[in-house]
Amino acid sequence: MKKSIWLTLALLAVTAAGCDSEKKINQYKDIYTEQPTTILVAPIVDKAERKVEKYPKDVDYNNELKTSTAYLYQTISAPLIRKGYYVIGTVATDEIMKSLSLNDKQLKNGSLKTLQEEYGIDALLVVTLHRWKEENGKWIAFLEYQLRSTKSNHDLMHTWVMAVKEIPTNLKGDPVVMKRDKSFAKQFDFDNGTSQRAFLVEKVNDYVLRDLPISKALRQYEKDLYRNANPTYIKYTWGADGGANVENCSVEEYEEKAFL
Repeated sequence: MKKSIWLTLALLAVTAAGCDSEKKINQYKDIYTEQPTTILVAPIVDKAERKVEKYPKDVDYNNELKTSTAYLYQTISAPLIRKGYYVIGTVATDEIMKSLSLNDKQLKNGSLKTLQEEYGIDALLVVTLHRWKEENGKWIAFLEYQLRSTKSNHDLMHTWVMAVKEIPTNLKGDPVVMKRDKSFAKQFDFDNGTSQRAFLVEKVNDYVLRDLPISKALRQYEKDLYRNANPTYIKYTWGADGGANVENCSVEEYEEKAFL
């Protein structure tokens, strides 16, 4: 009972970032036109900064980033499936990706028509992890979500997210292990740092992908045609109080912090 109440409060705490954005019928017009139902999720395009080359002995840090990136990939399918899309399994995905031998640039900009012609896949989701940053007691991940049509090679969705996890600290400046974070870490046998990052990317996956239109495979298709869509650039902050705040993020702020 307490868990359900907490989840409800957490959802209510999310600010409606799409209040000034386009309606879904406009922002996702190609999805409503093409009506994709089958999605292949590409392995994460991982460009996050690593210490492994310069600091190979910093095992904890490198394991945090490696594990949280794997967790990012593992938690993508759930929100897509809840929207009624069929997601190709990871084993089949591995075989398909090996047969195509597409590099990161081709995944994001090249022709995908082979996926439609040979495998009957309607769309490819490419998620790029650009950077992890630590700043003023916060962990920040810079993510890019690109859903591409295999029929037209057009972007069906393209979203950039600056994801922030506020980490409370004690008088010494050390991170305080919150009860909720500790429970999450225990569930997956993660250390606290890995747990914080993994928790954040899972929350962002859910927020970004549940914005997609309901799949034609479900009876509720077109139910959300005129609802507001998320903005293209988003700042998603999970606060120390256990709730999320979402607001628009400017292109300049995102690019300055992610790439400079």
